[in-house]
Amino acid sequence: MMKKSDVTSIYSMEDLLPIVARLTEAYTSKESSSITYEKARQFMDAVIYCIAHCEGENVLMASSLSATEAYELGYQAVVEKVRQTIEKYNELMLYFDHYGNTNYRDTVEKALPGFFMYYDAKYAPMEHIITMDYPIFGLDMELEGIDMISQYLNAIITEQQYLMQFDRERIIEKLRSFHPQYEKEYFNLKEICK
Repeated sequence: MMKKSDVTSIYSMEDLLPIVARLTEAYTSKESSSITYEKARQFMDAVIYCIAHCEGENVLMASSLSATEAYELGYQAVVEKVRQTIEKYNELMLYFDHYGNTNYRDTVEKALPGFFMYYDAKYAPMEHIITMDYPIFGLDMELEGIDMISQYLNAIITEQQYLMQFDRERIIEKLRSFHPQYEKEYFNLKEICK
């Protein structure tokens, strides 16, 4: 994926403003061209985020496209990443085990579906709208939107695959010996079970 600075070095504000104007028209159903400064900033961030996901994720390739073409390709790439991430999530749910930990269960079974339900790839693709309360170590905290959620989900999948190598009861014994009420704690299960 390109960096935001790559996008703004390829395209000027004059190149990006017509796309923001188009988003504004769609957002207001063409009833107004007036939006708050914050909303305009959000739409500009959305445009930059999508262009950064332009097909090929290549600065050279993106520079040969108009801003509108790069935005459309990037938006489609974001939508496709959402589709792929939902597919991975659905596969995870076939074998997911929270081992009795409420935070782990709530994050995976409630928060992640909430993200997919409310994620706005058009107007706010850079938002990841959930707090990701279950702690995962080694995440790239610079990522945003579907990129952050995809990375987070991949880490949970890796963790589940690791934990599946061991007997479930043995994992629970180890968790309980670490903390008698591990079910209510906010810690990473894999780190305790290493």
